[in-house]
Amino acid sequence: LSTCPMLHAGKLPNGGEKEMGARDRPEDGDLVILVTGHSNLQCTYLEAGKTTQNKHGSFSHDEMLAAPYGTKIWGRDRKGFIMMLRPTPELWTDSLPHRTQIIYNTDISNIIFRLELIPGCIAIESGTGSGSLTHSMARAVGPKGHVYSFDYHELRVEQAAVEFKKHGMAHVTVAHADVCEKGFSIPEGVFADGILLDLPNPWLAVSHAKNVLRDMGRLASYSPCIEQVQKTCEALRKEGFTDVTTIEVLVRHWDMHKLQLDVPRFDLYDPGVSRSVGSHALTKKRRRGEEESATAEPFEEEPDTASRMSCVC
Repeated sequence: LSTCPMLHAGKLPNGGEKEMGARDRPEDGDLVILVTGHSNLQCTYLEAGKTTQNKHGSFSHDEMLAAPYGTKIWGRDRKGFIMMLRPTPELWTDSLPHRTQIIYNTDISNIIFRLELIPGCIAIESGTGSGSLTHSMARAVGPKGHVYSFDYHELRVEQAAVEFKKHGMAHVTVAHADVCEKGFSIPEGVFADGILLDLPNPWLAVSHAKNVLRDMGRLASYSPCIEQVQKTCEALRKEGFTDVTTIEVLVRHWDMHKLQLDVPRFDLYDPGVSRSVGSHALTKKRRRGEEESATAEPFEEEPDTASRMSCVC
């Protein structure tokens, strides 16, 4: 299907036949992802006889071409190394050359999920930008589906077309067009299952998107400003769209730490005993109608360390 395994997962988990187009090692001209450090990725196209230079040293493309994906590649001075990985849409998003601001994997996964893109679907995207979302869309719809991508910037369209061809994405069509004014130029009789608008003025393209969207199809708009969202929602309702919702995808990182917690003294919490706020001193609660015995022994305060409790919120 292609000379680059961008859209293939490689060997099947059960060790059976490999997926069409998948390979264990790269070939001349293939794209590979190089791990140069923690969260540091570099994309490069392999050419026989060439080398790649970075802060870890000089790395021979010939050695990479002879090694399977996932191999640790040492520099010529044997002082530093990199890891060579098979390209995927996720790794491409994290390493691609930026021509514009891009959509990252957290938002991409949510967009594809909500557009309900599956193999065989027709998807439309505007604008193309750096092609980050396009790669994930192309994998989601598969070779039996198709992705139509539009951008108003002609140079970006030309650069994206070259990349898509290198990556073997024959089922992706990229075109230069201003969809806000002229709409989506796709073949007659073809209707999209899902449309993504990543535009400065997405509300201007809603009516055009409606014309190429199939019945019960889905439309998503990706906007950074709430004013854009408000205008787009108004345009969607005006055009008869239903189930209009707005979401924000946030990522929260949790750090795990090991803490030493004291064992709580549950026997201290007696109904007849009260604890003063901000203090560990315990006092007897007087019961109405009862008199303290003159011979009663004074209540002994428990050690502070025994009554201490710790908690993590």
